[in-house]
Amino acid sequence: MSIVPDRKLHSWPDRAFWRGFAMRLWIGFALTFAVLGAWLMAMPAANRDAILSYWGQVRVPAPSFDLAPLLALPISAQIHVAAAVVALAVGALIFSLPKGTGFHRFIGWSWVGSMIVVAGTSVAMIADFGGTLNPLHVFTAVTVLSLWGGLAGIRRGNVSMHAGSMTGLYVGGLIIAGVFAFIPGRTMWNVFFGG
Repeated sequence: MSIVPDRKLHSWPDRAFWRGFAMRLWIGFALTFAVLGAWLMAMPAANRDAILSYWGQVRVPAPSFDLAPLLALPISAQIHVAAAVVALAVGALIFSLPKGTGFHRFIGWSWVGSMIVVAGTSVAMIADFGGTLNPLHVFTAVTVLSLWGGLAGIRRGNVSMHAGSMTGLYVGGLIIAGVFAFIPGRTMWNVFFGG
């Protein structure tokens, strides 16, 4: 049973949504870099200087795919990456197909499930890696809040709230967080560029 009339769902994304999309995207990028900037400013000067010096020397090598660094990590990290890859692919499929259909709802719940696994394994990895938080864990909170907002929006019949929350989560929780997962020296960098 559909809570929202199908004709209303098929009209998304409308012009009103896309008018504000660029602004929301830039705000998301700005907030992400503000959190990272605050994190850098809060650390001791010697650590900050070492990080900035390191980034000044980074060169991107030719790609060379090797799963060994990922397979050496705890199972929570492996499940986290697998769920993120599934969510990235399923989310792209959702964007390309008509909205409001039974298939959209089915595949949408698959995407929600994979994002719950991404968030849950992110929390599990804190314990697996010695209880250390890093700035990327902000995306765990963003994931939980955005999923809640998207699901609450569609249950209320607010398609714009649903679409905005889910699109924001896809961009922020998967694409932006995924870019930060490829920081040189991190596991995904080592998987794709051989360390």
